[in-house]
Amino acid sequence: MVDDQSPQNISTSSARRFVDHVNVEVDVFLGGARLTIAEMTALAEGSVLEVDRLISEAVDIRVNGKVIGRGEIVTIGDKFGVRVTQIGE
Repeated sequence: MVDDQSPQNISTSSARRFVDHVNVEVDVFLGGARLTIAEMTALAEGSVLEVDRLISEAVDIRVNGKVIGRGEIVTIGDKFGVRVTQIGE
């Protein structure tokens, strides 16, 4: 017996409506730094890490570690935000 809701019978639009409600984690990657173990263990409250991006460079917008876009940092009240400048491939 074949269930009417088996994957073969779900239309593309029905599948899309289902997937549209799935939450994903979106990360914004500002930059990275390479430290020695000694430098890392010396970090303390008030330490400043210099990252490998210029302040004028776009940040990466990632989903599951994959870059899906780029953007620029903005402020929204007392929080950070990202203005999307490029999305998709």
